[in-house]
Amino acid sequence: MQSVYDAERQLWYGERLPGVWNPAAGIGRIVLDSLARCPNKVIQINADTGRKTTCAEMRLRIVRVAIRLRQLGFKRGDFVSLACGNGEDVVPIFIGCWVIGLAVNPLAPVFAREDFAHMMKQTQSQLVFCDPANRAVVMEAVRDAIRAKDDVRVFVMGPAEGGARSVEELLQPVEGEDDYRPEHLGDATKLLAMVLCSSGTTGLPKGVCLSHAFFVDGMVFSTETSDGPIFNFSSLFWATGIFAVMTSLLHGRPRVLTGKPCQPELLIDLIETYRIENLFTPPSYVTQLLAHPRFARADLSSVRHWQLGGSMVPSELILRLQKHLPNGHVRSIYGSSEVGFITHSEAIVTPGSVGPLAVNIECRVVDEDGHVVGPGVTGELLLRHRYMFLGYLHNEEATKSALTEDGFFRTGDIGYMQADGSLYVIDRIKDIIKYNNYQVSPSELEDIIQKIDGVRQVCVIGIPSPDGSSDMPMAVVERKAGSTVCEEEIIRLVDGQVTDFKRLRGGVRFVEKFPMTPSGKILRRMVKKLIEK
Repeated sequence: MQSVYDAERQLWYGERLPGVWNPAAGIGRIVLDSLARCPNKVIQINADTGRKTTCAEMRLRIVRVAIRLRQLGFKRGDFVSLACGNGEDVVPIFIGCWVIGLAVNPLAPVFAREDFAHMMKQTQSQLVFCDPANRAVVMEAVRDAIRAKDDVRVFVMGPAEGGARSVEELLQPVEGEDDYRPEHLGDATKLLAMVLCSSGTTGLPKGVCLSHAFFVDGMVFSTETSDGPIFNFSSLFWATGIFAVMTSLLHGRPRVLTGKPCQPELLIDLIETYRIENLFTPPSYVTQLLAHPRFARADLSSVRHWQLGGSMVPSELILRLQKHLPNGHVRSIYGSSEVGFITHSEAIVTPGSVGPLAVNIECRVVDEDGHVVGPGVTGELLLRHRYMFLGYLHNEEATKSALTEDGFFRTGDIGYMQADGSLYVIDRIKDIIKYNNYQVSPSELEDIIQKIDGVRQVCVIGIPSPDGSSDMPMAVVERKAGSTVCEEEIIRLVDGQVTDFKRLRGGVRFVEKFPMTPSGKILRRMVKKLIEK
């Protein structure tokens, strides 16, 4: 269905539908009930080990986690830090936490110590899950960030080690598992389910608070055409990883997982072996895939829908991939941590557009003065849906500035709605740089570079990667008088202090003087134009 324009209210809206599930029931109860309906169906396939998990097995493992966490004293409203990549025990842990009303804060497993500590200072989690590979870093962050650190329980997705207990403890048989009934947790519209990381225009990530109702009501990925296998490389740190898990659990679709990073050979193998029907990848993965010598003869006949997102998607990339999908189609999708999926993921759209608005999404477009503009006119996109995010964790000022008086979310993205109901996103007001779907805060890098001897001022911007599929951080530097600081030295000092995705892959450019506002602030947009010349 195309988006519809309401001229009287001056807004666009997607298809309006009631939810399939009752949000008041709570997400844990709904998931357990859904799994019980098809006990013998395979719901999860670990491509790394070949292990398959049925709905009945998944349900039992979730119940065991819920019971054992309750026995350990955890209760509704407690925070959980989940710093894990994809593995077969992650979903039982994740949903088990939700069943008893815990608020989950998923973290990127590749975060540096400072990144983990930044979010843990906000959540003060008393329950932490991690992988063997990042256990030491995570435990250092716990010591840095959590005030009652002696009471924190850390579980590792592997053997117990270095003060961390094994997650296997929570998956062992437990009394009461056979007749377990999840408790009612109260008003699902206000009950905190998740705190997602989202960066603003400055500073480190904020915590986006999402309710149980948000996930119950969400239409997740479409199930109208298939109940076949789905796949993406995203961990639960990414919204796409979360919605893939929810699509699997609520609709009985097998979810293929791997803990390995994306490689073209691996992606082709997974599609061919498991006959994947729905995929999501960042555009940079497709660029690698198209360049691989095996791609031209790969069997992609099983693919019905291939969604691209996380950063701007070049139209050419969509057209090139589309030629290799005899039974499917490619399209870009648009979403945010605060709203979820903004555009309809299954519609066939004109390259360049991100498609029509998703179910129950409303959109206004406003100019720089906040005045609403009509079809075809560019402005900032304001969005609203039935169950909006609950605000930013412990940050009332940021919450207030992010929402209009009538509850629309200010996206910071520039775009327009075409007369046919298609949405086009053309730029970002926000300064956040997206490298391979990771958000990089310019101010964090600027803070590091500003301390380097010989640097007078710095402005970090994003420049397109050679293939146009991602942005790369570039430091634009004004030297102090007489300074000889060079590009190599700045890159070396920055790369030694940040995690891999924050490195200065765009390099360093030097300027004699920055364009400034009358109040003495660097005009970032002018800096970008200066570099493009």
